[in-house]
Amino acid sequence: MEEAFPASVVFGFFCFMMILQLTWVKLFVAETKGDSLEEMESRFVS
Repeated sequence: MEEAFPASVVFGFFCFMMILQLTWVKLFVAETKGDSLEEMESRFVS
């Protein structure tokens, strides 16, 4: 990668992908803090 692109482009691409991943997690991954296993199972199985 370093031979094909300057280091700043590689780093910028990495930052962009991390921002996309963080956005996806915040939007689509459910918060389970404080829930019992039974509550999580009923929420995700049904």
